[in-house]
Amino acid sequence: MFEELEEEERGKREERKRLLRMTAYLVGALLVVGAIVYIASGGHSKTSQAVKSLAAARQTVPDPVNDLKIVHAVMGKDPSGLRVMWSVQLRNKSAVYTYSDIQYEARFIGPDGSMRGANRDTIKTSIAPGEEERIPPFIDGIYDANASTYQFVLLGATSSAQ
Repeated sequence: MFEELEEEERGKREERKRLLRMTAYLVGALLVVGAIVYIASGGHSKTSQAVKSLAAARQTVPDPVNDLKIVHAVMGKDPSGLRVMWSVQLRNKSAVYTYSDIQYEARFIGPDGSMRGANRDTIKTSIAPGEEERIPPFIDGIYDANASTYQFVLLGATSSAQ
């Protein structure tokens, strides 16, 4: 009686092992086929081109405040220590519009959270669709030693379609 149960148990174990082995082979084969299809299709470049085309078709109105992204904005002092010097890097996320004459506001905030001062000006550069541009360091206003933090905010830009 026990021998029959052991034999039945052994049969079930063998069946589970066989199913597990077949599943592993099937998953492995699917991974290999998927990799071959991915490589043959040229990776994701076709997809990204399609996405860019779709984005370009959707964007009918320039939106510089949303299209231009501040990648990097660091405030420092000029060599005299009296004036503010900015180091800024911008990215144009638009697939259609080139932006130039980029208007910004540099805000200086006190320890209590109130705005202590702000300077507005224009960066005279042009950023093509999908490009990233490191702006040469520039001087902007007098350094306020009582400000505890700063913000660099984009206000607008002149657009032209590509």
